[in-house]
Amino acid sequence: MAINQKAISQNATSLAVCYPRRVMAAVPNRAALLRILVIALISLTASHSLAEDIQTNTLYKIVVKPSGRPAAVHLARILAEDSDGSYLIEEQNGHQQLVSAVASGGIQPTGQPFQAWSKEQVAEDMLKRFPKGFKTHSSKHFVIVYNTTDAYAKWNAVLFERLHKAFYAYWKRFGAELHEPEFPLVSLIFESRNDYLKYAAEEKVQGAENMIGFYSMQTNLIATYDLTGIEGMIPDGQRVSTTELVNTILRQPAAERSVATVVHEAVHQISFNSGLQQRLALHNPVAISEGLAMYFEAPDLRSSSGWGGIGNVNKYNLALFRHYASNRPTNSLITLIQDDTRFQNAQTVNSAYGEAWAISYFLAKTRPKEFTAYLADLATRPLTTVNDDRQRISDFQKHFGTDLEKLDREFLKFIARQ
Repeated sequence: MAINQKAISQNATSLAVCYPRRVMAAVPNRAALLRILVIALISLTASHSLAEDIQTNTLYKIVVKPSGRPAAVHLARILAEDSDGSYLIEEQNGHQQLVSAVASGGIQPTGQPFQAWSKEQVAEDMLKRFPKGFKTHSSKHFVIVYNTTDAYAKWNAVLFERLHKAFYAYWKRFGAELHEPEFPLVSLIFESRNDYLKYAAEEKVQGAENMIGFYSMQTNLIATYDLTGIEGMIPDGQRVSTTELVNTILRQPAAERSVATVVHEAVHQISFNSGLQQRLALHNPVAISEGLAMYFEAPDLRSSSGWGGIGNVNKYNLALFRHYASNRPTNSLITLIQDDTRFQNAQTVNSAYGEAWAISYFLAKTRPKEFTAYLADLATRPLTTVNDDRQRISDFQKHFGTDLEKLDREFLKFIARQ
């Protein structure tokens, strides 16, 4: 199958802006990500991308011998392969990575089916990766790995579980076919911003100093730091010891954007692990991924967990859109959907986020079934789906009508009333 290298190159950074909040290209090793996309887009079906004797539901032992470095052994399933002997693999903790320099005969089936690790196995593995002082707290779907207070870790677990439950209930109302996450959902919480920035640097996340958290598509992890220590909410050197005090601190108006950002990243994680969206799908507009996350992020400051609503008006992003609307081009909706360049430009990224929230809010409120069907359509397409301007617009028109000028007028009138 021919691969359009130029198209992939032009769209590779779209995933970079999708996860960290309003930061350009904050993704680990963009060149490596591009390489992964090239391989993944060959296809994940055996007839196109995998040799006949390789099965995606089998656990393999993969021995890699990079030049000048010790051999590494991976237990993983193989998602795709390239003609040069590189493989896109997924480990039992949900991490995806590209491996090359595979040893001769270095891919052997273990005789076992691929099975995701349990929460206990993930927790044990994560504690081996981090220094003494880190602990874990597990809930039904999440594993919190942290070196801050127990109270703050538990508060996050409660927040995430409430979000998970509300997320599934919301989309199932409109016919979305979601599945339970295959892997435990892991959130790293660092005690200090410095610890968080050190980890981000090790992961080669660019622009981390401008954000308080991010979701990594490759590791499938959320990383953030203790929000109760920012914005001058508590005196320096003090630690929050009860969940009630966490609630009190994070219900303050000054904490609204911080809590919203944590929710935003958790929505990305749940979306990509529930089947609502798929990882590496370049045909999925960044505006849709970001708009979806922002639709869920608006915190209800009266809630006992600092967040309690879905689809509340996001006042921050509404203000961004109103500022942009006075000089908004007539083709703005088309440029938002047809490619992701507005999210890759420092001059247009804020207005792109504002409009992404606004169009998602409009579609979710006025056309929820069509919006759900649109997301399902994108999520179930193979990664080989053509990703170009015309295809994206065609996908959008399929579910929301061919008259985009009329839709745009309805959209602007609706947002003006908010």
